[in-house]
Amino acid sequence: PNSSTSFKLSYYNEYKSYLRMHQWTLKVFVPDIGVQKTLEVSGESTISEVTLKLVELLGNVGKNWSRYSLWCTDKKTWLIAPRATLNTYGLDAGNKVIFTTTNKKLTIQLPDRTTINLEKADFSNTLFSVVCTICRDLRVRHPEELSLLRCAKEEDLKDARNVTARRTFRVRKSGTGKKKGKADGSSQNSMNTIGNASNGETMSPNGSVANVAQLTPDELDHIDIKESKSMDERAAMNAGWLDSSKSLMEQDVQEGDMLLLRFKYFAFLDLNQQRDEARISYLYNQAVRSILSEDVVPTEAECLEFAAIQFAVEQASRNPPKLARAISPGQDDLDSALADLEVSLGANDADLDKFNNTVLPNYNRELQANLKFKKPKRFFLFLAKPKVHKFTFRDTTMSFYKDSNGSGPPDFVQDLKDCSIVPEVDMKKTKYILHIKPPGAKEYLVLFSDKEEFCQWTAACRLASKGKPISDSTYDSEIEIVKTMCNMQEHSMTLRLNRNKRAAVTTDEIKTEDFVSARIGRNYKPEQLANEILDAHNCLPRREHTATELRLKYILKWERLNDFGISYFIVKFDKAKKEELLGIARTHMFKMDLNNPQDPIKTWHWTSLQSWNVNWEVKKLTFNVDGDSHTFECHSADIKIVHEYIGGYIFLTMRKENDTELDKEMFYKLTGGWQ
Repeated sequence: PNSSTSFKLSYYNEYKSYLRMHQWTLKVFVPDIGVQKTLEVSGESTISEVTLKLVELLGNVGKNWSRYSLWCTDKKTWLIAPRATLNTYGLDAGNKVIFTTTNKKLTIQLPDRTTINLEKADFSNTLFSVVCTICRDLRVRHPEELSLLRCAKEEDLKDARNVTARRTFRVRKSGTGKKKGKADGSSQNSMNTIGNASNGETMSPNGSVANVAQLTPDELDHIDIKESKSMDERAAMNAGWLDSSKSLMEQDVQEGDMLLLRFKYFAFLDLNQQRDEARISYLYNQAVRSILSEDVVPTEAECLEFAAIQFAVEQASRNPPKLARAISPGQDDLDSALADLEVSLGANDADLDKFNNTVLPNYNRELQANLKFKKPKRFFLFLAKPKVHKFTFRDTTMSFYKDSNGSGPPDFVQDLKDCSIVPEVDMKKTKYILHIKPPGAKEYLVLFSDKEEFCQWTAACRLASKGKPISDSTYDSEIEIVKTMCNMQEHSMTLRLNRNKRAAVTTDEIKTEDFVSARIGRNYKPEQLANEILDAHNCLPRREHTATELRLKYILKWERLNDFGISYFIVKFDKAKKEELLGIARTHMFKMDLNNPQDPIKTWHWTSLQSWNVNWEVKKLTFNVDGDSHTFECHSADIKIVHEYIGGYIFLTMRKENDTELDKEMFYKLTGGWQ
């Protein structure tokens, strides 16, 4: 025992002698007090030992050092693991280290364009944790759907491949700008409304005005609502998303910067008007901006309907219903929940009788009709007279027979999954046309002579394009949606004939530029467009709606648009001769011709995705679908952003409504990658 003890003591003394021989000096700067200290350390010194030595040297200067941590500026990393050594982080005497607070001021612009100050934003934690904290304080559920974005300057959007479109652009807070709306949900103690500085400028921690501004909120609005953004510009906007697995400090975000809180993933789980008032409000505001800026491009009739719902939201906000969804004395919690579900599905009073007489789905449902078929040619599109053929529809497949009797095998079979379905209705000419465009193929038209038949087939095709069979329980409600679209045109025609009975609307009463895009506004005079919006508003169901109900109705209609929720990137696939456009959506991703972004060349669904990985050295992403491997590099954004989009949507597809806790570990696993 004595020899063992002496051996250990000898080994310990030799180890201490080794450390003394290999010690070196580490200079640590403390910016809050403007002091630099020199420490004697070795590569085996732990972070906790270094921090303790530094605090002892600093002494009592009226600072709470428990909120401070070491930050290596040239390696851009926090030294916060207490048991990790300096060798673990690869530090030596040449590295620059500062001792700074982990909680700093940060300004966040919400989707409704109001801004909040985070007094103690954690710059050492991951971005996803910061977003979760913000959403918790704003009472917004499912924070995994949102992220923080920084915006490039407008001149940098013109060249999406320019590396400057991916650098940090610090945003000046402006206290003189007009406040646009009121944020839903109250913030906690860590948040204060912007505007404390008397001159509206950003204040630095030492009290001086920080003159680092490049973009004002008004300039951000101009970029956001900029008319006719090209695909290059849309792709450049996506280059500003921050990395969810890194801290703010690691991504060059500085104290006092402004970041934009936006919905990044367009797969919304369990939108509930009672529990998600703030979430629905923010999502509605983002939807309105996407319609006005034409990130999605609805038809003119759809634009007017969106404007009508938006006008109804403003009316309901000014004059809320006196008895908004009051619960009767005999109504229990279950009845209340069913009523809430009814609203979330878009039902109205006229639909209640139909829900009371529920019919089970017909799994043998099939449509048969003699319809006109037209396959457009490049020239003489409407000169060829369409012929009548026999059509049948079963599950998600439409069959076509050249013989009007339908004898023999079908001459043409089309599975409508992922097909583009665009109905065209003209009540004046009694014209009902269904435009069907399969992925990577040319469009063809099916013509109807009967409104009822048109609604049935359109509803079946719309469901099939989403992968749902005609036997699905939502088929009848889909028919009602199509009928509503047709009835709206009929009602609008009647209103135009009787418009002289209603007082004229002036442009001062309805600012049309706040309701429709510039493209639609050019087709009308302001007073004429205001009347069109009011006519569309009169077509809405005649019942009292709360503002939240109307916002939810707007969102559900927004989700049904063909180009809803697509994020674009400019990429170049291996063995490809030119750049192409990659679109990422909630159920799939696809590539298109960059010069003619109309028809998807190839589509890959998340359900078919077997694996994906990134080679961080060459910045290339490889994914495998059905045994085929595809590799590309991204020219408009960092490849990490594309990787995070794919992993994020995979994570969202795994969620369930009864999940009580967010699986952060799985989110990091799917979106973080390894670098």
